[in-house]
Amino acid sequence: MKINNFLLIVLAFFSYSIQAGVYKHVDERGNVTYSNVPSSSAKKIDLPPIVVVPSVDSGDVEERIAKRREAMKLEEQREKIQSRITEEEKRLGELKSDYKDGAPDRLGSERNYQRYLNRVERMREEIDAREKNLETLKKGLQEVSRNNP
Repeated sequence: MKINNFLLIVLAFFSYSIQAGVYKHVDERGNVTYSNVPSSSAKKIDLPPIVVVPSVDSGDVEERIAKRREAMKLEEQREKIQSRITEEEKRLGELKSDYKDGAPDRLGSERNYQRYLNRVERMREEIDAREKNLETLKKGLQEVSRNNP
């Protein structure tokens, strides 16, 4: 509190000294000098008034900055999850297209029918895994959205 009072007194003193006048003097070499002391060849300069802006409570600012950073982190997480959902949906669509409801085209290397059945089974397992991943990602997105109003 004492520091604030001291600063007010100092500022009041300086504002008073500024109001006393500022003088501009140009010597024979063209050098310009500004002073608060008038001389015979100096001209008085009228300066605009000093604008004083009240300080802002820094605690409030820091709190708002922390909230903004947290919101940005949550938004970043949401964007990452949304991107992964898009990728997962794309890959799942490709798999389902290739799977053709359990009857995918046979490859030339699958003369043995068991190889074909094994590939179909792996495709079904991958589709199931991707659907579970997609469900988990969507739950994560809902959670992040709930935390970031």
